[in-house]
Amino acid sequence: MRRAHQIQLPFAAWPKEDRNRWNVAFKPGDSFDDCGPAAHLADRTRRDLHYRYGCFLGFLASRFPDLLALEPAERLASSHIAQYVALRRRSCSERTVAGDLRKLRAALRLICPTSDWSWLLAIAKRIEAQAPPRFERHHLVTSDRLYALGIELMDRATAGAVGLTGPTKAQAFDYRDGLIIALLALIPLRRRTLAALRIGKQLVKCGQFWSLDIPAEDTKTRRALDYPVSPELSARIDVYLSKFRRRIPGADRHDGLWASNQACRMDHGSIYDAVCRRTKTAFDFPVNLHRFRHAAATLWSTQDPANVRGVKDLLGQASFQTTEKHYIMSQSRLAGRALAQAVSMLRK
Repeated sequence: MRRAHQIQLPFAAWPKEDRNRWNVAFKPGDSFDDCGPAAHLADRTRRDLHYRYGCFLGFLASRFPDLLALEPAERLASSHIAQYVALRRRSCSERTVAGDLRKLRAALRLICPTSDWSWLLAIAKRIEAQAPPRFERHHLVTSDRLYALGIELMDRATAGAVGLTGPTKAQAFDYRDGLIIALLALIPLRRRTLAALRIGKQLVKCGQFWSLDIPAEDTKTRRALDYPVSPELSARIDVYLSKFRRRIPGADRHDGLWASNQACRMDHGSIYDAVCRRTKTAFDFPVNLHRFRHAAATLWSTQDPANVRGVKDLLGQASFQTTEKHYIMSQSRLAGRALAQAVSMLRK
């Protein structure tokens, strides 16, 4: 489906009242009394809400410019939302449209906290309920298969680098991408946290083994994380740092773990693209970085359901509710397999 560009109204062009209310909502402060209700939100969340609300204002500016003179809470009606939904449906899936409405509601709740926006949530839920089901192919891949892919890429690079000249740049990229995939399979970090890893800072060596010591400012939930790296993967990190990383141009100019071809650290977008490309080649469909977290939750819940609540700590989540949906999904699969086996036994 071709995506049409969504016109975002720049912040400077927002109505003055909207800008004032937005600044109040995100006002930083040192105590609960002098900060805004959204001061605790991560920068990425803030940017997302800012973009979605700016897009809706852009829609109003193009279709109903007179409404921008009204108070924010007075300019929205179900008829306007219906036209906005119709416009978004031309280039987006039903789930994306529903997500847009959810984020629009979240922004409105911040700048118009005394108004009731439950009707907007009801519309979003109705659209989600009517959306066609998606075939989640990533559930066909679990952490063990992803880990095996990472090991395969590293072994291939090592085998090809035998000789006096050392590894080529292409082999260095193979090893780097394999290490990323293998590390994510065991420690499924969020992509911004993964991209922030620095040698000697977040990645530290304790004796013969490496560990990840991630400060709170590098995590979405603002919780410090500490992961030991397995002996096998620690040894492969040693090989990467001593043999392959230095073959990537400009790697000696920075301390980022994931060196790019641009003489700087890989950003999260570059890591995302590299992993999707490698997994698509291996599995015929891409497995993005967030799907590694799904894979870990699914594998744990099927192999060790009694201790499945440990997935919350592995994923660095604040509660078990997010993890629980993967646990329920995998358990339903096990139940389905058990029923199929029982039916097969009776037929015999």
